[in-house]
Amino acid sequence: MDRDTYAGALERAVIADERTAGRIFMRGRDRAALLHRLSTNDIERLKPGEGTLTVLTTPIGRIIDLLTVHALNDALLIVTSPDQGPPVFGHLRRNIFFNDQVTLDAAGRTHAQLALYGPQAARLIAELTGAAVDLPLHGITTTAIAGVSLLIARRKPIGGDSFTLYVPSDGYDAVQAALLAAGATPIDGDTLDVLRIERGYGAFGRELSQEYIPLETGLLDAVSFSKGCYVGQEIIARMESRGRLAKRLCGLQLSQPVASPAKLVCDGRDAGDLTSAAVSPRFGPIALAYVRTVYAEPGTVVGVEGTGVTGRVVELPFAA
Repeated sequence: MDRDTYAGALERAVIADERTAGRIFMRGRDRAALLHRLSTNDIERLKPGEGTLTVLTTPIGRIIDLLTVHALNDALLIVTSPDQGPPVFGHLRRNIFFNDQVTLDAAGRTHAQLALYGPQAARLIAELTGAAVDLPLHGITTTAIAGVSLLIARRKPIGGDSFTLYVPSDGYDAVQAALLAAGATPIDGDTLDVLRIERGYGAFGRELSQEYIPLETGLLDAVSFSKGCYVGQEIIARMESRGRLAKRLCGLQLSQPVASPAKLVCDGRDAGDLTSAAVSPRFGPIALAYVRTVYAEPGTVVGVEGTGVTGRVVELPFAA
């Protein structure tokens, strides 16, 4: 982890290359209805310029992937986790019925993607576009940087205001150069992972997998409890109505650094699974973990199996 870059994300602005994320344009009359019935959130309510998070789930409510969805005038722009574009594309295509008017286009072939994080991000965008960015969370609009027309959306914060830029592939270098010239600095994956863990955001293959359901992950902003049926809805609705989760995603303040993944124990019993760990310049050794509900009360101390390391359960995000 680079401490200067870490400080830049909290004090200035940093950029991250996100071209490994999948991008899919879903078009056709029934585009919203299709994604609405396959995922957890209310997609049919979205108007052009709006966006949301939603989770593709299995029939038993397990996480296939967490998607960001932006409504455009003539399409939905669906953004997947890193390297999950082809699997999600295939999953969507397999669920298009013969009478659905839906087409899928691999937007990754035409558009690159980068993220801009930090308290100076909005100012930097305003300088380069000539207009203040006034978007709700996951809202999207068209703008231009360095003569390149692109899409910009607000995303969940890391360090401060944060944005995603969807840039035509042939204009990516020009936009990136303009951001760097305006004062943004690149952020490496290890440093970004520390910031992600501090915020309590799940990552695919760690906190986001078919081992877990969205409620356990705390993805309440990605789940609608008032929409109609969708794949996995019965299990998720039952768990919500009963208010009984077997485990939930928590933070752990560790006694010393530890490798992940790892099993958690308490009083000789299985206490859950540690999924991501890091050493934070602000918070020291920390981790994300699915802690069994009986042990998930803040302040509870659990052990990391096979080590002498302990972890104190804390609410997310981590706070000074």
